[in-house]
Amino acid sequence: MLDILNASMNYNKTIFLWMFFMDKFQLQDNEYIFPYHYLTSLDNGVPNIYKRLSWGYEYITYLDFIHRHIEQKIKPVTLLDIGCGDGYLINNFIYEANKLYKGIDLSERAIGFAKAFSNGYEFESIDLFKINTQFDVVCLIEVLEHIPDDMLQSFVTEAFSKVEIGGYIIIAVPTTVDKVHKKHYRHYDESLLRGQCDQDNFELVEEVRLYKKSSILERLIKFSQRRSSKTLKRMVWNWHKKNTYFADMNTGKHLIAIYKRTS
Repeated sequence: MLDILNASMNYNKTIFLWMFFMDKFQLQDNEYIFPYHYLTSLDNGVPNIYKRLSWGYEYITYLDFIHRHIEQKIKPVTLLDIGCGDGYLINNFIYEANKLYKGIDLSERAIGFAKAFSNGYEFESIDLFKINTQFDVVCLIEVLEHIPDDMLQSFVTEAFSKVEIGGYIIIAVPTTVDKVHKKHYRHYDESLLRGQCDQDNFELVEEVRLYKKSSILERLIKFSQRRSSKTLKRMVWNWHKKNTYFADMNTGKHLIAIYKRTS
């Protein structure tokens, strides 16, 4: 009888945790009534933040850093973007037929948008644990904060297992500079992220904080986005690149960590 009772309690606990995760997942999924990431763009140093989105500069800052790092430094032939959402990262790479870039997400709605904007790369609504291929680059861009504590370690281990020997995994997370959003389980500092991403056969090759909180930048963004001048927008972006693009542990709103698989 005791065994039956314990089994019942464990089953109920599992159901509760899964329902809790699904509530937060639904908060994120509900945002995909429109492919909102595409309201931002960075065109030759000219940021266009349509609808004057408050998060627009933040988003294109860490996407710009990751995109340039992949395109200019790693130059992978294969790439997996886990939790790709509406596919903005992959769809901003120029399509090349000899490359396999794949985005996956549990949200069928988000994948629908990703496919609609795709220039040839692949998107699929599928569980990470069903992917059996390894890639030159694996991306976890603002994903870990959405994973419940009891599922986190197995998820991280599985994500790292998708990296080819000599390949890289790129992780971006929101930091403790901001309060935890209601759809997130946690925000990060360097110590917490390293602790969760300590994997055999991987070395941390780069760690950087991006997007310094600044009232001056906020005023400059609002001023430039209300005007159609590309020159003005480019000047503000250049000011941002010099003053608030990179940040420190006290001011940086996003943390990027890049690990390389050594064996």
